[in-house]
Amino acid sequence: MEIKEVKTCIRVGHIIISDVEYSGSSIVYHKKALELIYDSKFPTVLKSKHLSLIYIFTVNGVIHKIGQSSAKNGISGCMSFYLNSGQDDPGINRFAINIFIREEIRKGNEVEVYMAYMDLITVEVPGLFKNEIVEVPISAKGMEELFMKQYHSIENRFPTWNYQENGEKLPSKVAESFGKYKIERARGRGIKRARGRGIKRARGRGIKRARGRG
Repeated sequence: MEIKEVKTCIRVGHIIISDVEYSGSSIVYHKKALELIYDSKFPTVLKSKHLSLIYIFTVNGVIHKIGQSSAKNGISGCMSFYLNSGQDDPGINRFAINIFIREEIRKGNEVEVYMAYMDLITVEVPGLFKNEIVEVPISAKGMEELFMKQYHSIENRFPTWNYQENGEKLPSKVAESFGKYKIERARGRGIKRARGRGIKRARGRGIKRARGRG
């Protein structure tokens, strides 16, 4: 299905591979993170606004993934999990989507992000002692279910990158890469902790010697 058939979404922007290389000391899978270039018409206020939202990844205008979020920092926070995956400790699904996006970009294809959203709603809810009026997000999961149901009714399957919903396994090379990355990250943290303990012990011995001389 092409995104132009969807009437409820707005274009957020497109994704590129950043020119900036990772400069930290942790083990990373990707030296360069992905970067979201916002559409010039995308409202700035929506970037970090708390919303119930549906996000859609497209490749050359074709829908590849539908997801949902109620992140307090909005679409910006939601996308950061995908864009920085491979430089942090991601789950396997976000790790995989990051790889898929990179593959498409390297092929010369355009990967875009679209979203549909609903603002928080004002409702009266019970508290310990009395009811109060509060702003709450509606269920983004319920929105996602509707999107997926309608998509499936037309395509007779879910989007390509919605592996779990399609009952499919991720490509073995992606799963293997994820496993190796997690092991390397854990090993790297272990080395850092060991070095930290060694430095503390060395400092402690130095202090003791200094006190002894005093």
